[in-house]
Amino acid sequence: MLFAEEDYQKVVEFFRSLPGYSPTPLRSVPALAKELGVEEVLIKDESRRLGLPAFKILGVLYAIDSLYRTGSVTRNSVLVCATDGNHGRALAHVARQYGLAAKVYIHKGAAPSRVQAIAAEGAEVIVVDGNYDDSVQQAAEAAETNGWTLFSDTSWPGNETVPTLIMAGYTMLMSEAAEQWERIPDVVMVQAGVGGLACAVVSWLSYKCGSKRPQVVCCEPEAAACVLESVRAGRPTSVAGALETIMAGLSCGTISSLAWPILRIGVDACITVSDVECLEALRKLAYPGGKDPEVRAGESGACGLAALASILACPSFLPLRQSLHLDRASRIFLINTEGITDPEGYYRATGRRPE
Repeated sequence: MLFAEEDYQKVVEFFRSLPGYSPTPLRSVPALAKELGVEEVLIKDESRRLGLPAFKILGVLYAIDSLYRTGSVTRNSVLVCATDGNHGRALAHVARQYGLAAKVYIHKGAAPSRVQAIAAEGAEVIVVDGNYDDSVQQAAEAAETNGWTLFSDTSWPGNETVPTLIMAGYTMLMSEAAEQWERIPDVVMVQAGVGGLACAVVSWLSYKCGSKRPQVVCCEPEAAACVLESVRAGRPTSVAGALETIMAGLSCGTISSLAWPILRIGVDACITVSDVECLEALRKLAYPGGKDPEVRAGESGACGLAALASILACPSFLPLRQSLHLDRASRIFLINTEGITDPEGYYRATGRRPE
């Protein structure tokens, strides 16, 4: 696995030392669990994390602080990244806190609200023709040409230091969850994207739980399933095309080189979900049954629930349910990776205006 006990401990100590830090909630939704036909569903709710509506700040903040302390990032540094929204906003937010300049590359199909949120943090936003992968390439080229510090959350040979620190930061949400749940869940559903979060989750579970590790299911949009296609091919495989999906934070066509070897051996299943399935999951979280709490999720945040509902409902997934030992006694862990980052899109999907 990527990290050792010392690495996890450093992450925990860093975040616990921050003024204003508090763990995000682990929400139990018993009415939803009953509807789905399982014992328990737990949702790690990252809709509000250190002043931002997504988990991404965990990785960015930990990486920037680590590099600032070692002198790899200084007051004169210009940080640059590509984003679908949340990573770029986190970079802009933390860069402003540290008095650093930030430039964020984002593809032209991104929701205007996400672009505006990045600019409001003080970053220069560069809109790129093409998809997310095109913005990754342009950001990397600009960083090399201008001597800027590339702050990518995906990796490739020669670009691994920052992505490793970012993934280390992500493990904080798992360290928190372990203090919040009563026992280890049976199945963990985790969103893919380029694989950074999934890699962090698999690494943490494998190291901390050993032979008692839960089954891990990697969840992706149908239009951007680079992890699934890589697993099928037995090697990193990119997905071409526009990568169009409402799950903007997961609209990624190329798997991170650091994540691939971990996910190849650590993921028990991969599943894709449609935008229609995602919207249904979004509505279930917005309008909970019984006494379940409302979970304010963005589209990417609802992907895990959409995947779980599909596995449990579709007859064709019976072999998968059996291999995952999914039944009425199962306890499931989901991650709501983001809150409402596109208010107009959320209103169109749910009919509910964000507060």
